[in-house]
Amino acid sequence: MPEDVAVGRIFGALRATLGRPYDVKRGAALLYQVTVNNRLKVTVDPKAPARGQSAFQTDLCVFHHRRGGVALPRVVLEFKASLTTHDVLTYSTKARRHKQIYPYLRYGLVCSRDRVVPRRFFTHNDGLDFCIALAAVPRAQAILCVGRLVRAELRASRKLEEFAFGAPAANVFRSDPRATRFGLAAD
Repeated sequence: MPEDVAVGRIFGALRATLGRPYDVKRGAALLYQVTVNNRLKVTVDPKAPARGQSAFQTDLCVFHHRRGGVALPRVVLEFKASLTTHDVLTYSTKARRHKQIYPYLRYGLVCSRDRVVPRRFFTHNDGLDFCIALAAVPRAQAILCVGRLVRAELRASRKLEEFAFGAPAANVFRSDPRATRFGLAAD
């Protein structure tokens, strides 16, 4: 399916299924840098990032609403019909920049016409957390697969937030390359 159609369908489905305290926004801008001027004042409003003012626009972003009007970006989904090397390099860099500001952010790609995650993703990626090739999934199940992925990434985001701002309680960290099928880890 074309990129804009995929964005629209997944946007609607996630908005309908996630519910409070989460909200999905299309075209949200997220900060990629926070600087101070020569009077040591922050030059951007972290609660109102604007594209072109130290912020990149995203296709879809899941926000977690908290007390006091705080909306933390948790999961970013960038959409491509078919993944190129340029896409991997570009979005990997964007993900790294956003994560310097939001260390709990999960960031990935949704490829609507690819049947597999291409090797170039593994070769050139160093900042993205996930990539899903939707053409391998029957259209009726695509929304469910993305929903499961987003819920798993929300859990990972909350755990990363605990590590970044709470008392870490881990004695092991590992990235699991076995999780190569939708929702299943290979044995």
